[in-house]
Amino acid sequence: MKTGKSLHAFSIFRNFLSRIVSKEFLIFLFFLVLSGAFWLVMTLNETYEREFSIPLRIVDVPRNVMITSDPDTVVRFTVRDKGYMIAAYATEEAFHPIFIDYKVYTDGKGHGEISAADIQRLIYLQLAKSSKITSVKSGNYTFSFNFGLHKKVPVKLLGKVIPGNNYYLAHVEFIPDSVQVYATRSVLDSIQTVYTSRQHISNFTDVKEITVDLRRFTNAKCIPSKVKMKLFPDVLTEESVEVPIEAINTPADKVMRTFPSKVTLKFVVGAYRMRTMPKNPETRELLPVGFRVVVNYKEVESRHSDKCHLFIQATPNGVRDVRPSVDVVDYLIEQR
Repeated sequence: MKTGKSLHAFSIFRNFLSRIVSKEFLIFLFFLVLSGAFWLVMTLNETYEREFSIPLRIVDVPRNVMITSDPDTVVRFTVRDKGYMIAAYATEEAFHPIFIDYKVYTDGKGHGEISAADIQRLIYLQLAKSSKITSVKSGNYTFSFNFGLHKKVPVKLLGKVIPGNNYYLAHVEFIPDSVQVYATRSVLDSIQTVYTSRQHISNFTDVKEITVDLRRFTNAKCIPSKVKMKLFPDVLTEESVEVPIEAINTPADKVMRTFPSKVTLKFVVGAYRMRTMPKNPETRELLPVGFRVVVNYKEVESRHSDKCHLFIQATPNGVRDVRPSVDVVDYLIEQR
């Protein structure tokens, strides 16, 4: 019986305490919300400045006209107004793009310019009467165009490409390998190559394929503006070949002979390039096609030495680090 009375008394006390706490909390919450609303009204009624951006587009461009140099696609400006208007402008869909009529701003001779005053006037059309534009950031609001004049120009790599250890860059392929460049005649005449944006690629051993931007020209436009680039690495191997020694600058009445008459050249080449180099069909030995080693009669004539130096005058494409097995050889000069 005593236990039942104790539980009943505890329940009454808990309900009483809960009513008191709930009442005080609700009162506290009411005043908190009230003070927060008052603070928000006061804050939003203050004057603020904030930077915004608005897209810019050129419209009504004739079909036979190609814009070769676009103006900035975004205009940045600063607005001063009450806080509640600044908050309204901060929403995602507060501003719509500014549309610039091509026919209004072109000079008909390849250029056009949009004045800062016109840009500001078009922005004001989207602002409340109480809002004030305090500044419009300077930018490029000019454009150039032509009437479809263009030419096809090859694409080349700009930058540094270094494959992994014991590999070299055997081949670079672009898809497409050429692009159409639109510009005036004088600008087109000065453009012979379109380069990629500067690349820094290293440490790869398999074929690498990436999409790269093309470098921009002033008052010219490339179509397309991006290309696919494939990099083909190849394994480096060390090879050797016997090459005849030739004498140069020898007078017509003399003959210059060297001992030995051939020299072994060691070099580094990619495995794929090695497979394409000419070989003897019977022995499969590498032929010295594209290699040239010479001795210079004028050097011998001026030095009066019993030996002459070897000079590597030519090597095939793709061959590197070429070095002879000896640097000097014996010689003999005979009268014809």
